[in-house]
Amino acid sequence: MKKLLSVMVAAFVAFMASAQTIAVLGFESDSFNLESRTATMSDLLTDELVSNEDLIIVERRLIGKVLEEMDFQQTTGYTDAATVKNLGKMLNADCIIAGNVNMTGGKMTVTARTIDVETARILSNANMTCVSWNEFNRKLPDFAKKLVAKIPVPNYFAGTWEGSSSETDDTYEIVLAENNKCTVTLWTVDEFGETMELSGSGSWSYDTSTNMFRLDARLTTDLGTVKKISWRNFAKLDKSRESFNYVIRDGKNQYRLNFAKTE
Repeated sequence: MKKLLSVMVAAFVAFMASAQTIAVLGFESDSFNLESRTATMSDLLTDELVSNEDLIIVERRLIGKVLEEMDFQQTTGYTDAATVKNLGKMLNADCIIAGNVNMTGGKMTVTARTIDVETARILSNANMTCVSWNEFNRKLPDFAKKLVAKIPVPNYFAGTWEGSSSETDDTYEIVLAENNKCTVTLWTVDEFGETMELSGSGSWSYDTSTNMFRLDARLTTDLGTVKKISWRNFAKLDKSRESFNYVIRDGKNQYRLNFAKTE
C-alpha cells in the first residue's frame, strides 16, 4: 500500500511543476449532524479553487489515501505544526486549507484558514455565516478568494526563453532570474549578411495586474558594437505557461516574437 502510494505521489509531483499547490482538507465539526455537510462544503471549496490558474489543487482521492496511510485522526486537528509539515510533505503541497463548521441558533458558521506548510504559519482566514445552501454557494467565491489572497503567486516568467520571428532573422535567448536580473543574447544579421552575436545583461519585471512585461539590457559584441534594448509591452503566457508572444518596437519598426521556454 505504501509503495503504491509513493508511486502515485511521485507521478503527481512530476506534473505539478512550479505552481503553488494547495490541499483542501475535510472540514471538521463538533456536531454529529453536520458531518455530511462538512464534507460537501470542503468539496465545493475545492471545486471553486480549481478555476484559479495560479494554483494546483491536490486531488481529494490522494488526500484521502495520504491520511489513511498516516492513520491520521481528524479529532487531533490540523493546527499542530508537525502535523501540517508531515501532511504537506506527503502531499507535496505548499499550503493546506483547514476549516470548521458549527451550528449556532439555526445558523451555520464556516471558518477556514490557509496554513503555510514550511513554517506552519497561518497566511489568511475566512469566515461566513449562512442559513441555507443557496447562501453558502453565493458567498463561496468571496470566501475562497480570501483564503488564497495572500498565497505568493509563482513567477512563471523566470527561466530561459528562446524567441524568433518570421518577420526578421533575429533570434533571442533571454534568461530571466528570480531577482529580476536578466541576461540577453541576440543573433542578428548585419548589413553585409553576416550573423552577429550580441550579449549583455540588464533587468526585467512583470506586473501581474496589468500583464506588462518590461526588459532593459545593454548588449555588446567582441568588436565593441553596442545595442540597447528597452521593451515595454503586454505579455501573457499560454495555458501551459511554456510560451508567449511579444511585440517588440525597434525604432520605427515593430515585429512579433514567439518565445518558448527551454529551461
